[in-house]
Amino acid sequence: MKGCLTCGLLNYLWCWLEDLSCRLQDNNLLKLILAICVALLVLFNVYTGFSLANRCDEGSEDGCADAGGDQSTCSSTYLNCTARGSPESYNYAWDRGPHTWNTPCNNQSPINIERNCLDINYFESPLIWSHYNNIPLGIRLENTGHTLILRAAFPGRTPSIDGGDLLGRFDFREISFRWGWENSSGSEHTVDHRHSPLEMQCLHTDDDGCNSCSSSQGVLMISYLFDLSEHNPFLDVLIQHLAAVQQAGQVVEVPPFPLSYLMSPFYDKFYSYNGSLTEPPCHRGAEWLIHPESLAISERQLNEFRLLRDRRGARIGRNARPVQAIDDRKVYLNRFRTGF
Repeated sequence: MKGCLTCGLLNYLWCWLEDLSCRLQDNNLLKLILAICVALLVLFNVYTGFSLANRCDEGSEDGCADAGGDQSTCSSTYLNCTARGSPESYNYAWDRGPHTWNTPCNNQSPINIERNCLDINYFESPLIWSHYNNIPLGIRLENTGHTLILRAAFPGRTPSIDGGDLLGRFDFREISFRWGWENSSGSEHTVDHRHSPLEMQCLHTDDDGCNSCSSSQGVLMISYLFDLSEHNPFLDVLIQHLAAVQQAGQVVEVPPFPLSYLMSPFYDKFYSYNGSLTEPPCHRGAEWLIHPESLAISERQLNEFRLLRDRRGARIGRNARPVQAIDDRKVYLNRFRTGF
């Protein structure tokens, strides 16, 4: 009797499933809803797995900091005290992208520059660019998997910038680049909410080295925005060697050239504000100077950057942090007082 009851329930369940199957076959809307539910369930499980992995990584880093570990080491040649996070610990995709970074909430970079909302800042002496026309002993290019880095070694004085309202001399350290797949995106900073296809960021530090890494006067970033235009011959000294660093982790020594080929000196009518570095851990206390006019780059030259690959083997299609809130900060248009 018990077996008959079990068989009856199984037959009833089987008939019900067959009836449901027939109804689904006849109802496209139900099939669509079911497919969407399954897809959302899969995506939720994948996202949860990545989130747990990211939390484990962040917990390990916080543990090192709590234990007194020093994440800032000094170097007389390159800037390590404002070192970026490990290239494997973050990216610009949905799994470990900027929305997952554990960073400070205020005074962050990049920002949007509203040209109608600028404060005028007058200074008595122009910016002083020193030794940027000197030829380095060597220049090295590195594909970090996130961006292209240029570093240089010099036989004498390192190129530096002073004057204006800067509180001391800032020495050159390295250059990095930001770009995207589309010409309407790429740069981190925007002007009137408009992106440029390429941004070049030049990192400088003051004479105090690591002791001033958290100081608003310790780090200076000089940014140049590039817009599509005619061929720029000054960029060729760099771009012609990008084929040698297409894979993440590759490094190449290139024939030396003056940094002034890339960094055009400017003295008046430039933008400035106080912000942060734009890669983890996004240290605050970086003073930003933005070149007043965009520079030229051709479509062919821009496409050479787009051939560089990340650590997964895919082309770097985006490496820009989204624009951050300005809050109560001021953005200045700097003017040399005797220049008008």
